[in-house]
Amino acid sequence: MSFDATYGLLFKIKLLHNYFLNNGEETFTSMSAAKKEKMLQQFSTDAFITITPTLETNTVLKNYKMVFKKTKTGFSVYIKVKDESEPFIKVPVNLNLKFLIKINDYQFENYTNLDFAFTQAYLFSNVKPLTEPVSFEYIPKVNDNKLISNTFLVSKETTIGLIAALEPAEQQNVFGIISLNIKGDNTSGNIINGSGKMISPNFKIHFDNRKTLWKYINRKAGTEIKTNSAKPLTRSGFVEIDPLTDFTPAQPAESQYPNPSVKSITKINSDYYSEIFI
Repeated sequence: MSFDATYGLLFKIKLLHNYFLNNGEETFTSMSAAKKEKMLQQFSTDAFITITPTLETNTVLKNYKMVFKKTKTGFSVYIKVKDESEPFIKVPVNLNLKFLIKINDYQFENYTNLDFAFTQAYLFSNVKPLTEPVSFEYIPKVNDNKLISNTFLVSKETTIGLIAALEPAEQQNVFGIISLNIKGDNTSGNIINGSGKMISPNFKIHFDNRKTLWKYINRKAGTEIKTNSAKPLTRSGFVEIDPLTDFTPAQPAESQYPNPSVKSITKINSDYYSEIFI
């Protein structure tokens, strides 16, 4: 199938995660274009999540000559076109497409800066559900400097409605749902304009890495020390610990402290701790 010849981009979802893209304390957004590209070459959403169209959406895709195409950084949906921007089959403005987000890395919660609730799901949409308040957060566009936060976690009532609309086989272990209407609540969220022409928007879901207090435990000496401030967890790079300034009281200047893995994390009250045994 030649996408260039007969198919045009309907919309794109770009998905990023700072745990994989930051380099120690250097953030992905602050990197040069060349370094960003290098980090992206090593990045794949398959490392932590799976995104698939719902069974209902699969039927819609077929009916309207659309194609779901995975990429290393998310996915795109293409549609058969008459020309560069007009779909071959007219698309109703109220048409909805849904995609399930399921976690495939058991450590995702450890390195992702979110609160996780078993009775609530994250929703990334261009249309506000009736059961959500006016403060509802719409799915960001690719140029929005916005990280995914707990504000995208919808209410239990909304979650129940979203899950109930799925087929029984799809209802387990849903972390989030991408729900896009052809016409959004706001013009910036539209996928096709009032004339039926494709706008081809590029949406973004950008997760932040978790920061934890680093607790160093010396079992032999029976001592524990923790950093004064939370430090970032990243797959790449190294965070230097200054024994004179990162601890109270200060530790011997010649002391060296390793970075933690993401395997051992505990939550005490509202603080997250990484435990490192030395």
